[in-house]
Amino acid sequence: MVAIRHTSLYTWHVEHRAKITAFSGWEMPLYYTSITAEHQAVRNQAGLFDLCYMGRIRVKGKDRIKFLNYMTTNDIEGLGIGKVHYAFICNPQGGIIDDVTVYKAEDYCLVVTNAVNRDTVLSWFHQHQGKHAVDIEDAGFGLGMLSIQGPKAQSILQRVTQAPLNDLNYYDFVITQVSHAEAIVSRTGYTGEDGFELYFGALYTTTLWEKLLHIGTSDGLVPVGLGARDTLRLEACMPLFGNDLTSSTTPLEAGLSKFIKLDKKAFIGKEALVSSSNSELSKRLAAFQMLDRSIPRQGYEIRHQDNTIGNVTSGTFSPTLQKGIGMGYVHNLHSKVGSSILIMIQGKPHPAEIIKRPFYKRRHTE
Repeated sequence: MVAIRHTSLYTWHVEHRAKITAFSGWEMPLYYTSITAEHQAVRNQAGLFDLCYMGRIRVKGKDRIKFLNYMTTNDIEGLGIGKVHYAFICNPQGGIIDDVTVYKAEDYCLVVTNAVNRDTVLSWFHQHQGKHAVDIEDAGFGLGMLSIQGPKAQSILQRVTQAPLNDLNYYDFVITQVSHAEAIVSRTGYTGEDGFELYFGALYTTTLWEKLLHIGTSDGLVPVGLGARDTLRLEACMPLFGNDLTSSTTPLEAGLSKFIKLDKKAFIGKEALVSSSNSELSKRLAAFQMLDRSIPRQGYEIRHQDNTIGNVTSGTFSPTLQKGIGMGYVHNLHSKVGSSILIMIQGKPHPAEIIKRPFYKRRHTE
């Protein structure tokens, strides 16, 4: 029996009456008040996320750049110090083992993985280490991880750090003091809003969490659970591993070719991806909106007239758009924007339309 894991904030979550749910071997908050209220707080003010369940792998050693260039699809060699990029770890067939963010510091790289793939990626790295002079460290349990997202995120975080956050560009990071802790502060996000991630010594997790909530209360900062994290990311059309990305799908089929550098030297999956890029894809990840008041869910069949053309990989009711939205892989012929499709819900067809990704774009920042 696999042991259930808890972040160091688990007791805080329970004490504050969070609805707890199982997620990728962890027990995490689904919501504190409601998914909709927390979703709207992030869209309009700010939300604080416990991300300590995600994987953090620190790679050191003189071959770290060469090694990660071989293990991932993006080009870390060309990435500047203090920069972050998004990449895929693929199998030899081009299927996705995980989608990750990679941080390039002066003397190490930090690879952030999905919770479900934490152990898989560690094992995959060790399996392919070979003669590379690298030290691969599971940094997850010693390194806390929080995220603050929303239009007021910058002004709230600025109160506890002297780092000039206005100068921090999208997908940059800086090592600085946040309150009394040394931390990596990056500006990425998974919500479609402006926001920051904080990495710091795990002992500071509860202190920083409570400090941020205290100073951000007047600006509407609230803790946010996995429920709103999912609705936020789907409105922004950010894929979720296990739903929209799997080992049987490729980054090309997911429409994410810009994160694959086919012109760099060999990397795992390159041959398969080169072959796929030179041929017509049979399926593509498409976004769709419902044309009635129904709500699509993962696994629902997608049809064109009487023909099955795919399945829903992610679906929900959008609190921002007030309609059902989803993504799914459909036959290439039916993936064009404006195409009419049907979503089968409880045996009945419901009309939907393929639209351009994303559903939601950030309107404002503070």
